[in-house]
Amino acid sequence: MVISSEYSPEAATFIPDSRRAWLRLAVAVVIGSLGSVGMWSVVVALPVVQTDFGATRGTASLAFTMVMLGFGLGQVVTGKISDRYGIVAAIGAGIGILGLGYVGAGYAPSVWAFILLHFAIGLSSAATFGPLMAEASHWFERYRGLGVA
Repeated sequence: MVISSEYSPEAATFIPDSRRAWLRLAVAVVIGSLGSVGMWSVVVALPVVQTDFGATRGTASLAFTMVMLGFGLGQVVTGKISDRYGIVAAIGAGIGILGLGYVGAGYAPSVWAFILLHFAIGLSSAATFGPLMAEASHWFERYRGLGVA
């Protein structure tokens, strides 16, 4: 019996529905949960934002509108980045922009600056949602519906 010590590409290939797929899914859920909080955090803080800036409810709600517009555009941008540079680059850039957006929103001098910064928050939240959903569908064959859900 001969045991080869050479690197075998078959040994390094990913096997769908394996333990590794479920581990990847668990990591993706954590990343997606933390990154996607940008879509909903302004809704939770809306009464405080309204009071702090002395704005009307409609003006304060524009921040959520900008988050959703940024999220929609961000899906397209993130898809292009993922195709060209990979999912890790897209998620890394998204997390960086998300952090900067939150810090900027915390120091926003006016309600309009706060609203515009939420466009960046929405743009960056897209990086942790769409690409992870697309990738998760490749990690499973038999349990694809459960994995993506």
